[in-house]
This record gives sequence, structure tokens and C-alpha cells, in this order.
Amino acid sequence: MGEGPEVDARRKRRDAQRNMERVLEAAQELFAERGPEVTMEEVARRAGVGVGTIYRRFPSKEILFAAVSAAACQSTRHCLAQAAADAHDPLEKLRAIILAQYRQSAGQAALIDLRPDPSDAPPDLDHPGLYASIHTLLARVIAAGQRQGRIRSGDAHMLAAICLELLSPRTVQNLSRLAGDDVDVAADQVVGFLTAGLAA
Repeated sequence: MGEGPEVDARRKRRDAQRNMERVLEAAQELFAERGPEVTMEEVARRAGVGVGTIYRRFPSKEILFAAVSAAACQSTRHCLAQAAADAHDPLEKLRAIILAQYRQSAGQAALIDLRPDPSDAPPDLDHPGLYASIHTLLARVIAAGQRQGRIRSGDAHMLAAICLELLSPRTVQNLSRLAGDDVDVAADQVVGFLTAGLAA
């Protein structure tokens, strides 16, 4: 006895969903490894699907890259907010944010868009607010530390912008290389540098 049309349609939807998950996972891995030079054919091969399957959902490589980058930025935003929430002291929060950003950037620097001006972002990216989110988070932590007398006085927004310069994916890559490709060692150096400069 054959399946009814409703059961068959559900099965096809599940298959399509699984294929799309494999496509996004493959694209994330490849774009993180090599940046936007990856071809749609390479993504299809790694995902084990036909390239037409990808093009039906993502009409261009740029749109696929933007979707994967948006997911990486959202994940980064969530990880940093969680890291700050889990720490109590403002300097501990700052350390947790830096360590989380370094770990996030280590494996997916090509995907994390951390430009300060949304107009600098490519037009196909719909998540230009990562810089603003992290800046706001850092400024809040710094302002809280200032109120407690733990962080020196000064414009919290300016101090947050200075901190952000050391959190860009390119800086993470450069400092990690200098630290023997140990992202935690690089993050600890940045933590030491920033906390010494920010301490009251």
C-alpha cells in the first residue's frame, strides 16, 4: 500500500530541510576556511546535493555567503551577551567578552562582519549591526565598572570603541599567529593590556 499524498509531501519537506541544513553547514565550513572565493559547486559537493538545490534557495553565491555570515554574526552576538551575563564583576565581564570574541573569530573570521559603519558593509549583508551590538555591550560594562570605581573615568563609548579595535577578526588572526596559533593566549594578552589600561 503506497503513501498518501500528504505523507509524501511531509517526507519531501523533511528531505528538503535536511538538504538545506547540509548546504548551510557545508557553506559555513568552506567560507570560514577560504572566504568568499568558494564556488557554489564546491558547496554542493561538500553538502552532497546537486548545485541546482542550492540555487533554488540561494540565487547567487553572494546571497548564500550573506546568509551564512548573518548566522555567524548572530551566533557571535549571542555568545558575547551570554559571556557578559555569566560574569559578575565588570572586569570579569570584559575578560569574558574578549575571550568569547577571540574564540568566535578564530574559526570564522571570514564570516564575522565587524565594521563600525553599516554603510561600509556589502549591500547583500543584512546584519550590519554587529559592531553596534558589541560596542553597546562593552560601553555598558565599562560604564558599570566606572560607577563601581573599578574602571577609570572617561567616555565609556570612546573606551568601548578602543576595545573594539582589538576585537576585530583581522586583529584576532594576527595576534593569534603571534601567540603560536593559541587563541586563548592571544585573548589573555589583550585582556591584560585592556584591563591595565582601563583599571581605576
